[in-house]
Amino acid sequence: MQTFRDVLISTEQALLQGDVFCGHGYVDCHDEAVALVLAAAGRDPESGTEILGQFVDDDSLRTLSDFLDQRIQGRVPTAYIIGRAALGGLSFRCDKRALVPRSPLMAVVLDDYRPWFQGAVPRRILDVCCGGGSLGLLAAFHEPDSEVFLMDLDEQALDLAWLNLKDHRLPNAFCLRADLMTALASGTADIILANPPYVDVLDMNSLPPEYQHEPKVALAAGEDGLDLVHPLLQQAERVLAPGGVLFLEVGNSAPALEQAYPDLAFTWLALESGGHGVCAIGKRELGFLRTTT
Repeated sequence: MQTFRDVLISTEQALLQGDVFCGHGYVDCHDEAVALVLAAAGRDPESGTEILGQFVDDDSLRTLSDFLDQRIQGRVPTAYIIGRAALGGLSFRCDKRALVPRSPLMAVVLDDYRPWFQGAVPRRILDVCCGGGSLGLLAAFHEPDSEVFLMDLDEQALDLAWLNLKDHRLPNAFCLRADLMTALASGTADIILANPPYVDVLDMNSLPPEYQHEPKVALAAGEDGLDLVHPLLQQAERVLAPGGVLFLEVGNSAPALEQAYPDLAFTWLALESGGHGVCAIGKRELGFLRTTT
């Protein structure tokens, strides 16, 4: 029989030889091997080195073989295979109804939106284009005195967000089907967390095959990646309360955003957890949009 140590080594080697792309919440093939092996064996994903000498039963090995076929031959992201993904210390249901949770905006939440938000506890936080709801639920968990809305136009994504909300039993979080922020009154949000579709045509045509399993509607955003960003900025200025802040993730479309708004002050964030193309924009800065439209 094989021990967990043996199986982990062989699984990592198989992933390396399969040349999989690790871009969905896992740093490398070692991390993915750990996740796949533990899930196949029905073990706690937080299991430690104490299990390395234990034997893996035949049923678990057969399940792992199926997992590896999906991962290497089918190029399915590990999070979709095991049905779970972690963000900021919380675990969420994960399937093809929404993107795999991985937003660097996580670090903004864990840092209490400081130093960009100068107010006390945010009264209302919006997770716009929430997908499966992981970012907003992390915000609701981290600050129980804030009211958090998980907002998305896609019904399937919002269904997944609702299941995650139900799992975490957070009384201060609510799901709302909405076209960006059109359903909200003016001046009612202190924090907006926005991870809209932002992949431009060039990047969409060159994405690794793993990304083809994610909903295209949550990735593709037109020629320059800004199709949803333009109305989002306009609506954010209206919806934010005085002193409120929009935290916006646009990834590789950051240069296009700066080019589109050369007079708008973007503060690009260097986050300890990594990621790029994340900015903070205050309501006052967004007020510039009213004077130019």
